[in-house]
This record gives sequence, structure tokens and C-alpha cells, in this order.
Amino acid sequence: MDCEIIKDFLSDISKVNIATLIATVSAVIAAASAFFSYRLSKRIYDEIKSDEALVASKLQHPNLQEYDHYKSVLYFTLLNKSHRKVTITSIKAFDRKNNEIEIKWSSSIDSLGNIKNSTGLLGLKDSTEIFIRRNDGESYFITTFHIKHSFDETELVLDYSS
Repeated sequence: MDCEIIKDFLSDISKVNIATLIATVSAVIAAASAFFSYRLSKRIYDEIKSDEALVASKLQHPNLQEYDHYKSVLYFTLLNKSHRKVTITSIKAFDRKNNEIEIKWSSSIDSLGNIKNSTGLLGLKDSTEIFIRRNDGESYFITTFHIKHSFDETELVLDYSS
């Protein structure tokens, strides 16, 4: 009778070991699958992001109805080289001492250089002109513009000097 108890005990232990082994192998396979799935999705994401690029033309003054009004307005053409839409979320201007200059910006102005439809957001599929006007009406001298967009955390930086 003692032998039967020992046989039952050993039989139960082998069943537990097999179940534990199966669970362990399953967990390792699941972890490996999750890791390779993450690596594949990261590679696909990086490839999709690789063609996202914004290119800006040279900053210049527009021709306006009133000649003196052009000094406080600059414009440039922004080209989206990606097939996906980009959103311009903010444009900030800084003088040579790195003090922020209050500006308004948009993709349209009137004939006097006043910004029209200044929303603070601009969706861009192909290309557009962006107009930037100083709120104080002063002339631009040495100015740096920081453009935030949805493609990347790094800003597009443009420099202007008259």
C-alpha cells in the first residue's frame, strides 16, 4: 500500500511538472512574439516617417499696395515633401538678443499686409505661402523663426537678416 501512495505521488508530481513546463514554454513564446511584433512595428513606423520633410524657401518681403507696409511683413513658401498632411502648430519669432517678437501668421494677407484668418494652425498637403507680420509694425532686422509642425519634435528654423 505504501508503494501505491508513492506511485500516486510521483505521478502527480510529473503531471505538475509537465503543466509547469508547458506554461513556461508558452510564456516564453508569447514574450518572443511580442518582442518581434514590437520590432516590426517600430521598423514600419520608422520607414513611414522617413519621407516626412518640410522645405522652406528664403524669407522675403511681399509687394504691397502701400510701399512702407512691407517692412513689417515677411513671407516664405513652405513645401511638404511627404504624401501625408502636415500641421503647422506655431511660429515664433526671436530678435538677435533672443527676445520673442509678437507676430501673427497665416497663409493669406490683404493688399496692405494685414494677416487674414490667423488661426494658429495650418494644415498643409503640398505647398503654400506663409506670411508673418510683426504686431508692433516695426521692421524686421536680424530675426530667427521657429516653426513647430506635426512631423517631428524638432522645429524648422529660419533666419532672416536685412
